[in-house]
Formats: sequence, C-alpha cells, structure tokens
Amino acid sequence: CHGPNFFYAESMPSSLRLTAQSNPQEADLSKLAATGGSSELIGPGDVLEIEISAGLSDEDQFRFSARVADDGTAVLPEIGRISVVGLEPQAVDGIIQTESIRRGLYRNPTVTVSVAQKRMNRVRVLGAVKEAGTYELSPNASDIVSAIAAAGGLAEDAGENVEIRNPARPETAKGNGSPYATVSAAGTPAQMTSYTVNLISAAKSGTGSYVVNDGGVVMVEKRDPATIKVIGLVHKPDQYEFPVGKDLTVLGAIALAGGTTNQLADKVYVIRPLANNPDPAVLQLSIRQAKKSGRSNILLGPGDIVSVEQTPSTVFMQAFELIRFGISGSAPLF
Repeated sequence: CHGPNFFYAESMPSSLRLTAQSNPQEADLSKLAATGGSSELIGPGDVLEIEISAGLSDEDQFRFSARVADDGTAVLPEIGRISVVGLEPQAVDGIIQTESIRRGLYRNPTVTVSVAQKRMNRVRVLGAVKEAGTYELSPNASDIVSAIAAAGGLAEDAGENVEIRNPARPETAKGNGSPYATVSAAGTPAQMTSYTVNLISAAKSGTGSYVVNDGGVVMVEKRDPATIKVIGLVHKPDQYEFPVGKDLTVLGAIALAGGTTNQLADKVYVIRPLANNPDPAVLQLSIRQAKKSGRSNILLGPGDIVSVEQTPSTVFMQAFELIRFGISGSAPLF
C-alpha cells in the first residue's frame, strides 16, 4: 500500500518536477552594472589642475591645484569658491575665465582645467570570490559588477545572493520597486545600510543598478555543499556532491555510482524531501522507461536519494549467478 506522497515519475505533480539548475557564474552580470555618468565629469574628491595664462611670458602663467569638496565646490586663490561638480573640465574653463574678468584679475585670460587625480571609492569584497580584498573603483562604475570583477570574479562555491553594505544612506537599486533588492537600516554605530541582490533573478530582470559606495562592503555568499545519495543495486553506493549549476538526472546519478550491479535492475525510487513536511515524496520510475522518456528520467535536486530496488527478477538473477558460480567453481567428480 503506497502512502499519500507516492507518485509515479511520469505522472507526478508539476510541483515535484524540478527545473534546470541555475549557476551564478553563468549569469549575465553586465545587466547589473550602474549606468553612471561620463568618466570625464568632475566629482567630489577629484583634484583639478588649473592653468591661467594672461600673456606670453612665464610670469604671466599661473598654475595651481584645487580639490573638489564633498559639497561639489572648489576654492580657487583670489577667485573664491565655485561649483564644479557634474561639469566637464572645459565647462569649468569658462567659469574661471568669467570670474577672473569679473573680479578684475585678468582682462582676457586663457584658462585650462584638467583632472589631475580622480577620486576612487575603496570597496571591500569578501566571501566566495577568487581574490577577496580591498579595491579602488571609479565612482562612475562603483557597482556590484565592478566590485566582483576587481576581485577576480565569482569562486566555484559562490551562491546566488550578494549582500552589499554601504556607509550612511547610500543610493540603492535605481530601478525603483525592484523585487530583487531589499533595503534596511542596519542600526549599527557605523551607520551602515544594506541590501541583498539575487544574482540570478536580477540578471534575468535586467532592471536596476546596484551601487557600492565608498567604504562599502560586498559579501558574496558561499554555497553550502549540496549532496545526493545513491543506494541499492549500484557498484558504488555513496553520498555524492551535487554538481554546481549542472543538471543531474536519475540515469546520471546511477552512472555516477558506477552503474547497476544487476543487469535486470529496473525499479528505482527517488526519495525527495518536502518543505514543511516531515514525510518525503517517493517517486517510482523504470530504468528502461527512463532511457526512452525524459519524463521518467527526472531531474534530481540536492537532498534526493536514488535507490535502485530489488525485484523478483533481480533476486532470480542473483540466485542464477550464485548457482553458475558454484557450478563453474566446483571440482570435477572424476
């Protein structure tokens, strides 16, 4: 008598039929990159090199540096504070020229502004990446993709979720309402906020960019080793590590265990754990049928147990082998 959780593989409920495994390493993470502005735009922390020329001689040349403050302004000698953030250097040329003339410093100066040093965001990348550490990222490309790339990419044991912790109140996913980023105040003395990104879901959606601020931390979760068991009439009954991001079928699991020990073995149970249910599902299938039909050669999932069962046919085959071995191994009577 079969229990309520017993099903034949070909007719089992769709809720028990697994889909293909996802692999974070194969996800198109380029869709998660921040759009960012032009790298030539001036930003807070940049160091500007300014040259003002009022004539042809060296004495008429005036060179100096100015750092852009967090409020987006730079203080220039004799000119004072001007707003420069978000502008290209050529636009600042005109502002300085106008202010110089307005203040009576020069009649018709030639002004050249360049960015001598760009401010970089220092970001820590930890967890399941190839080279964990602290990296410098351009503020215009300071996102989850650049951070993971700087750390050499995802490690083989990388999971799907990445937590990003930013100081203060960062700009989070720009795609408002994105279901793949949840933001919550951490309430720590460092005033950190965090959001979590599921790489697979976010890459499929392709909406939103996931920003890492200066002083932020990117934590890539490590995948817990997942296993399956193959028992019964197989050459190497054992527990095996489930392949990362790869599909594994019943026939594949039996092959992993060295194949069947009995050429008449056909009956297989797949014992599958169920969420919120102490009793597992038991799925019965035929090896012969699985070789013909994909609906019988079902996909396995972590935690599944594959049991190649004894049947009257396999018992008969074992008895036949014992008798044959006994006859061939006995000494001649005469």
